Amino acid sequence: MDYLQPYYTVIALILIALVVLVGAAMILRSFNGRVRGRRGSRLGISEYYEMDQTRRLVLIRRDDVEHLMLVGGAQDVVIESNIRASVGVQPQIPPPPEAPQLRTAPRPAVFGTTRPPLRPVAPNFQDPNS
Repeated sequence: MDYLQPYYTVIALILIALVVLVGAAMILRSFNGRVRGRRGSRLGISEYYEMDQTRRLVLIRRDDVEHLMLVGGAQDVVIESNIRASVGVQPQIPPPPEAPQLRTAPRPAVFGTTRPPLRPVAPNFQDPNS
């Protein structure tokens, strides 16, 4: 193992760098803002709407119950609580309107046994630039 002696410093620096990267990843992961329980996420923000620069309407979901809150400004206010969440139910979108009925083409003009008088048209071969 004497042939590895010149590389001990490089190997030690690589191991230290790996430990630092793993530690940084663990620290960043702890700041992601999600609260996780044993069985998954029970708490979440369903929707939010920014009223102005400081206030927001936030719909917070816990299990199957939602609460509407106004946060920001001088104080936070619960506007409505214990709203039953409709999980998996999408808002009803009306079906597209039916295509309008296409009208049939008008019948050709009926002139009886005679045809309408048509005058012959002579071709015009004049130069349009002159």
